[in-house]
Amino acid sequence: MSVKKCLKGERFEIEQGSALYPQNLATIPRPPKKLYGIGDPAALQPGLAVIGARKATPYGAGCARRFARIAAEKGVVIISGGARGCDSEAHRAALSVAGRTVAFLGGGCDELYPAGHLTLFQRMVDAGGAVVSEQSWDVQPLPYMFRERNRLIAGLAQAVLIVEAGLPSGTFSTADEALDAGREVLVVPGSITSPVSHGSNHLLFQGATPIIDDESFEEALFRVF
Repeated sequence: MSVKKCLKGERFEIEQGSALYPQNLATIPRPPKKLYGIGDPAALQPGLAVIGARKATPYGAGCARRFARIAAEKGVVIISGGARGCDSEAHRAALSVAGRTVAFLGGGCDELYPAGHLTLFQRMVDAGGAVVSEQSWDVQPLPYMFRERNRLIAGLAQAVLIVEAGLPSGTFSTADEALDAGREVLVVPGSITSPVSHGSNHLLFQGATPIIDDESFEEALFRVF
């Protein structure tokens, strides 16, 4: 019988209304009543959410790394969902420049998903970041919980950068949550023939801020932060 491996580090529980509760989350629709996390609760500050397709193309993965690294080098906390693809690339890019990064999980923090990212999550905690959920510690992740956690990714962020998104997709739903929370949505354009860019390009058509190079991204960071 295998033994479940859990993250090592400081554990915290933050109730809505407490001094440690992130102000950005207090103002979103349906703010979480309680947050459960491992790591440094001080990492739960307004940052940049970097999200994209789980089945990322090399283009999407590269953009996630590129822009997450630039923001982290400027001291911006990188927020994402810890998933395969663009999410994990963004977390790793932040860590590569000694930045702090936060992952919001669908299930509890003792039911890591994906389980294969245990080492990545531990690196995040060890580097002063945090792994967080609104679900209690041992809650098994269910599909609807990932849609719910997207509002937390968007809500904690000051801006959301979408590097690759299909239609429909969880990434696209996070953009909706960002707009509902009044956050700025930044989007990297993609090929019009790529299914994983249909959502991204649609957001640009609707008026999202295009990120076309390092300069446009740094201007957006300056404006938001």
